[in-house]
Amino acid sequence: MKAIDNFFQCSLQKAAGFVFAVSVSFALLTSFASAQGVVLRLQDSDGEPVVEAVMELLSDSASSSTSTALQEVEIDQRDKEFIPSVTTVVAGGSASFPNSDDILHHVYSFSPAKTFDTPLYGSDLDSQYREVFDVPGVIEIGCNIHDWMLAYIYVGQSELMAISDEQGVVSLTGMAPGSYTLRVWHSRLDAPQNYMEQEVIIEAGRTAELEMTIELARDRRVRRAPSANRKRYR
Repeated sequence: MKAIDNFFQCSLQKAAGFVFAVSVSFALLTSFASAQGVVLRLQDSDGEPVVEAVMELLSDSASSSTSTALQEVEIDQRDKEFIPSVTTVVAGGSASFPNSDDILHHVYSFSPAKTFDTPLYGSDLDSQYREVFDVPGVIEIGCNIHDWMLAYIYVGQSELMAISDEQGVVSLTGMAPGSYTLRVWHSRLDAPQNYMEQEVIIEAGRTAELEMTIELARDRRVRRAPSANRKRYR
């Protein structure tokens, strides 16, 4: 198997009044004869895996998804948390917000790409609340009763999206060969709109393996309230 190694580093890239450093290395490896894809390994500046980052491949030929899995998603509310905390859906798709808790929740978003506000509801009404996301972007959702509840809906332009796992690995396969813009988004990525991009060439029958180090801003989420309070809304 022949590997072609290429390494480059973009250091002290300036944007929007701040400085962040990015390093990327990748190897194009011979893979299955009829398949091609991308494997991206993400780590922060301390060398720790970056989980729940979204990778999306963009190109002029990338079309909207016909996959039900990316058109209709579900974000549950269990133990006063949104599950999952990061979800991808293609533009034009929708999300429902079932309530699996025995208390009431109130889901809302003030994000520019989609603003909505549900009333307080319990598990007996959760099937009524579904939102359609027509505009690509990131939707930050919360619960007006439980301030620490937070989740993100990444609304992509195509079906070429995936989320990094506990090892910081994210992969996609089966796309057509060609030139793509690889976009990486994370809720704390220290960059404008929390994403960065680079060009990548997908060759027929090869897997592009990339390693990327990204700077993450401090986690400023609201801390969860103690669980001792058993009142209905808490």
